[in-house]
Amino acid sequence: MKFFRSKRGAAAIAVVVILALFLVRPGADQLRTRIARAISLALGRQVEISSVSIHLLPRPGFDLQNFVVHEDPSFGAEPMLRASEVTAALRLTSLLRGRLEIARLSLTEPSVNLVRNGAGLWNLENLLERADQTHVAPTSKSKTEVRPVFPYIEATLARINFKFGQEKKPYTLTDADFSVWQDSENAWGMRLKAQPVRTDFNLSDTGTIRIQGSWQRATSLHDTPLQFALQWDRSQLGQATTLLYGSDQGWRGTITLSVTLTGTAADLAIRASAAVDDFRRYDLDGGAPLRLAAECSAHYAPLDRTLSALSCLAPVAGGFVALDGGMSGYNNSRTYDLHFAAQNVPMQSLVAFARHTKKNIPEDLAATGTLDTDFRFRRENGAKEPYVTWTGQGGTSNFGISSLLTATTLFPDKIPFSLTLGTAQDSRNLSHGPPVEAQIAAGPHLEVGPFKLLLGRPAPVVVSAWASRSEYG
Repeated sequence: MKFFRSKRGAAAIAVVVILALFLVRPGADQLRTRIARAISLALGRQVEISSVSIHLLPRPGFDLQNFVVHEDPSFGAEPMLRASEVTAALRLTSLLRGRLEIARLSLTEPSVNLVRNGAGLWNLENLLERADQTHVAPTSKSKTEVRPVFPYIEATLARINFKFGQEKKPYTLTDADFSVWQDSENAWGMRLKAQPVRTDFNLSDTGTIRIQGSWQRATSLHDTPLQFALQWDRSQLGQATTLLYGSDQGWRGTITLSVTLTGTAADLAIRASAAVDDFRRYDLDGGAPLRLAAECSAHYAPLDRTLSALSCLAPVAGGFVALDGGMSGYNNSRTYDLHFAAQNVPMQSLVAFARHTKKNIPEDLAATGTLDTDFRFRRENGAKEPYVTWTGQGGTSNFGISSLLTATTLFPDKIPFSLTLGTAQDSRNLSHGPPVEAQIAAGPHLEVGPFKLLLGRPAPVVVSAWASRSEYG
């Protein structure tokens, strides 16, 4: 009972103090200035407020109109944040000391600009650096201190825009709910829930993105320890490709993506899992639902754009498909060293995939056997031009395919194939002369065979083929 009496007594004293402050202190203009200065001190940005009104319930605070957080001039002239309505709740303990301190900022339908300048820096970076360098008390701190307390900042129905320099990109997060707070003496936390859209397309089924993370104080931003988790679910594949590429790539399905980032801003450890349920081409029913799934891990260094220790694995009905290696650089200076392998992949799984991606596949098409492959793709920067090598080989085992609807039964058993960057020969047996040898230009091409195929004749037919990006034979 004493505890509740003391709390009621403190609340009553706080109300009396705030009323006295409002009556004794000068008018609304100076009050507005003091509030703007208090928020500006916490955020490290110039803050502008057009008008202020007072409320006492459910806790003492202010209703702020036309709240604007201005941008650092090096990132542009457009404000970083703008909100028509903001509620600022006061910290009661600060009122008892005659100070004006914001405990919570609640923004309704704000517009936020995340800007990346020509030097590759984001406008949030200096905010984080300032938070690391400014010794403010944690948001939940209850003990009376001289230090200002970092406010709990929350927003509902926000719009988050992305800008590169002065160009505002079409990518936007809408209906965003987010919050930021200082969790402890040296750590901050944040949460975000939003729908990704593009302003140049009418997208409505892009799913929901959820991000939760924390970061700690460090001497420099790149050494800041951080931990973030991202979840993207219930996105329709066709709308997701429109969001990313600007056009519907013709695929359907439901996406689930989960990513975790740990380490520092200079060296991130990445773990990701992705799945597409009911995958198919837009104009195909595809029969039974097909699920595609994979898990990946890697290290990423943002400063030199290096992705290393990449390892991806996708299980396929008792077999698997794997990709590992790394890459660095961008555009013409990009280098990579990637290894792709498939082991013991059932041929029937490939038939099911083909049935979901290509028309006119017989419904009763059945395949036996397995597929094994091993490829390597490398690109290095040479003295004059990049040096590229694509090599590898693979083959089938116990391969057979049949369909009663098309009266097809083939059992080639083993089909070898290889990938090279050299030249290949196109041998065509003509009825009126010897084979014609046509050499194709150097470049990546796939050679298949030779393998034997029974076509109802006494002797099997020997088949071989090649294919490049522009021709085949």
